[in-house]
Amino acid sequence: MEIKEAVRNAIAFARDALGFERTTSIRLEEIESSSVGNRPVWLVTLSTTSGPALPTMALGLHEDRDYKVFTVAKDNGEVLSMKIRLLATPMM
Repeated sequence: MEIKEAVRNAIAFARDALGFERTTSIRLEEIESSSVGNRPVWLVTLSTTSGPALPTMALGLHEDRDYKVFTVAKDNGEVLSMKIRLLATPMM
């Protein structure tokens, strides 16, 4: 399973599971090669907007994003799991 195909499978799974509205602004964030048990997988991190864009002083508009990691089997492209990925928040 090539990386690009794994990403396509993860995006298709996300759109099917989460719906059109939640995935209209879907973005690829990361791809990592890994294994689950002894099975080789791709870990594909995708993000979507979690609400309307908010104005900011410095950058114009800021979008809060939700991040999810999709585990995609390398042998057949099956999406095995979808998990919420929490990002570390900077210390103030």
